[in-house]
This record gives sequence, structure tokens and C-alpha cells, in this order.
Amino acid sequence: MLGELCLEVINKPKKMSTTLVPKKAGSRSASAIASIFAIATLLLSPQFAFGQHEVDSDEGGRGPVKINGNENAFGYSQMAMMSIMQELPDINRYAWEESVALVEAISARELVPSEFVLPTAGSGPVLVMAAIAYAQPGKNVVTVAPGYTQLVRKFKEFGGDVKSVPLNEKLEYDLPAVKAAIDENTVMVYLCNPNNPTGTTVDPEALKAFIRELPPGVTAFVDEAYLELADGGLEANSMIGLVREGRDVILARTFSKVFGMAGLRVGYGIMKPDTKAKLAKYHMGGPNKLGCVAAVASLQDTMFFEESVTNYRTVRKMVTDKLDELGVEYAYPQGSFVFMKTGVPIKEFQTLMEAEQVMVGRPFPPMLDWCRVSIGTEEEMGVFLSVFEEVMKAKGKL
Repeated sequence: MLGELCLEVINKPKKMSTTLVPKKAGSRSASAIASIFAIATLLLSPQFAFGQHEVDSDEGGRGPVKINGNENAFGYSQMAMMSIMQELPDINRYAWEESVALVEAISARELVPSEFVLPTAGSGPVLVMAAIAYAQPGKNVVTVAPGYTQLVRKFKEFGGDVKSVPLNEKLEYDLPAVKAAIDENTVMVYLCNPNNPTGTTVDPEALKAFIRELPPGVTAFVDEAYLELADGGLEANSMIGLVREGRDVILARTFSKVFGMAGLRVGYGIMKPDTKAKLAKYHMGGPNKLGCVAAVASLQDTMFFEESVTNYRTVRKMVTDKLDELGVEYAYPQGSFVFMKTGVPIKEFQTLMEAEQVMVGRPFPPMLDWCRVSIGTEEEMGVFLSVFEEVMKAKGKL
């Protein structure tokens, strides 16, 4: 079986390739060797190739449970791994063709012209470029607290002001309050949807209406890093339709979450070409060659995508069902994490959990007795829930 698959790779490299550009003729034999190695890895050592982030065990012990960084514990696409293996012989070349292929694949996914796509090393650079491009003394960005702060911190660093609006009682966006905070010096509104750390989403129709009513000169930046995992996914919740309408909107997406490629650093922004030109002045480079081919393969691997979403939602519900049983308050989760009230100062709670080798999320002011917990595998979350219950009981919170 292995021999037959290897011959298929050698004889039909374009069929097996997940890139949108043909492989160079000179590298065919080397790519075939890499493909053989890849298939051998998959068939002979599947645990090595696609081992999930299981809780390590050794004579009854276990290793650390890392649920503090919103990483995908379910792994990444096998097609993406194959594409990486096939590309290794050409890693001495720059990613010119692969970058073009990635932009074309994203353009097809988002149904926007390629001129609207700005590929980056993760979605973080899109946030940073926007902050640098728009920040100046006397101008402000309006956001929420608690919320994701990478853009607003950089905005402030470059001389701008930050106006933070509290969330509502459900820890969701209070759009009327956000609107009221906008003034003549506002140049941008930044919203992460689902919000990080609360995981809550905003009603898509309400958000569309809010953006359409923004004053001229105010750009809406919607960070959709986790939106594939929300109820209804991108189709029901994304603001991509407003970009297609030509609205003054910037969207940020990443391959680090549902696609499980945090270590490869691939993301992108979607915006009008004139906005893209404004940000591109501060472009810090796109994804590397391996990231490009892996991202294209991931977009093609619809089976993996569906499995990843299902895994997240299944384990997320397992966690919230247990929190309901324990009577623990939490925000309705729509991302890759759950934000829960422990009633214990977060620094102390981190220390107590770390003593049991469970790593949980950082502080998110002003909610400093709440904790963000990333979704791990079912086994990892079983360990977390057991330790969580013990710690909460020891602190008199259950």
C-alpha cells in the first residue's frame, strides 16, 4: 500500500500537490522523495504525524495541561502537512509563487478581488499596521474592556488615544455605548468578534447597522479570528459583506485557531484597496513559504475544517455543561475558550492551577477574578475540570 501511494505521488505530483501553482520541473524528484517521506510518516507513525496534544502519562503521572494560549489542541490538516513535506526541497527559494497562490485562494474563499487581500504572518500584523497607519496625537480609537488589546496598545504607543467602553451585563458589546463614545477625533472603532477574552458575539444585523451608521472618516476594524467557531460560523456572522459593498471596514483573519497553524504564522486582512495601500506602508512581510502552501492546503481540506469546528464545539459544551452543574458563572462562549468567574484573584488562581500543572489564561482587567480557559482536547479539559473543582472547593467558592 505504501509503495503504491508513493508511486502515485511521483507519477502525479500536481494531483497530490495542494498548491495552486505547478511545481518546478527541476525539483520534481526531490519533491517526490519528500512526498514519500511524508506518506511513510503518515502510514507508519500516525501518532508522530498527527498526535493530538494529549495529556502525557508516565506510570500514572501526567504532563502539563496548556490551556492558556488559545492554541488548537486538535492538530492541523493532514493535507497541510503533506504540502509542507512536498515543499521542503524548495525551501531555498523565496515564496513568490506561493504567496500569489495564497492570495488567490483567500480571494476565492472570501469572494473578493485579490486586491482586497493583505497576507501577513498571523493576523497580529494587520492589527499593528492599522494602529500605526491611523494613530496620531489628538486622534482616538474606540474599543471595549475587557477586550483584545494588541491594536489599541500599539495605537497608544504611536501617539493616539484609546477610549474603552464597558461590556453589558451579558459581557457582550454595548453598541449604543460604543457609538456614544465616538467623537470628532475618532478615526477607528476596533471590535474583536467573538470578543477575547469573553468569547461573546454581537448580533450580526446590529453590527452591520452600527458600521453603516459610522461617521465619515471612522474605520471599523472587526477582528474575526475566532468567528468560524461561533454559532452559524462565518456565513451568519462575518462582516465580509460590508467589505464587498465598499464600506470602510477592515477584517482580520488567522490560520492559527480553527486551522491549527499557530506555529506557522499565517493570517490576512481584507479591506478596500485604498485602505490596504494605507496599511501596506507598514507591511512587515508576509507568511513564509511553508506557511503559504499549508494555508492553501488547509482551505482545500474541508473535512478537516468541519472536524475542527465540531471538536471545538463538542468539548466547549462539555466544559459549559460541567460549569452549569457546579453553578459557576461564565460568558456564553463562541470562540476557542471559556471565560468564567472564579471569585479568586486571577494571579492567585493561576498559581493554584499551575501547582497542579494546569496552565490557564492571563489577567484581563478590569475583570480580575475571572479566568479565560482555552479549549483543549476532551482529556485535557477533563483534567482541567477535575482540578478546577478541587481548587474552587478549597477556596470556598463551591
